[in-house]
Amino acid sequence: MNNSLLTILCCLLFSVGNTLAQTTSYVISPKTINVTWDYTEDLDMRAYISSNSILNQDIEYTVIALDIPNQWKDNVISQFCDIQSCYDFRWFKLGDKKEMKLPANLKAGIMKVDFLLPLDTAIKVEPGSAEVALGFNVKGEPMSDTLKFLVNKSGTGIKESIQHSSITISQNSQESVQLSSETGISEVNIYDITGTLREAHQCGDARIAIISMNQFSHGVYLFRVKDNTGKESSSMIIK
Repeated sequence: MNNSLLTILCCLLFSVGNTLAQTTSYVISPKTINVTWDYTEDLDMRAYISSNSILNQDIEYTVIALDIPNQWKDNVISQFCDIQSCYDFRWFKLGDKKEMKLPANLKAGIMKVDFLLPLDTAIKVEPGSAEVALGFNVKGEPMSDTLKFLVNKSGTGIKESIQHSSITISQNSQESVQLSSETGISEVNIYDITGTLREAHQCGDARIAIISMNQFSHGVYLFRVKDNTGKESSSMIIK
């Protein structure tokens, strides 16, 4: 009897552990932002973080790459803003850690890098390239995600592929999103940044589905996809 009770208790603890693990989930989109700067206007590079958790989460991020021309540091206001605070890159160094609190069920919090030109137009910004990379994790857990901001560098752009369970969501371009699942795609729901359902698709047991984005205006959209086993996956898509 004691062994049976111990077995049941272990199963309950395992189940609770899995439930808690599922509540500490978030999505960063896109994972890489790559833009060309002409040095004549302010540069605003935006990424988004959304929460799939029913609890608030303490998120840590670490500076894992920081390559900004010295001339930019001297003459341009350069900063990173998470969803709560902004930090001047002049006070950043490799390995620095920052924290932010990610609210429960947040649809899309803005994180961004700004390169702001000085008001003194006599200062000319010299051409160059920059790279900022941050590693993210739930506080107390290993680093699990990265976010890169590239200026005038070759990179992957905003194309991303996020895999959860058996579902893969890939943004092929700003015009279409490809979904695939070995177990078959059951349904697809698309929400805008306000949480309003914009489209719903029933896909039967299709292994691959391509969703056109032509009918949507420019913005951020949340794709929620369910496979035929009932498992769900979600990804933020930028149009």
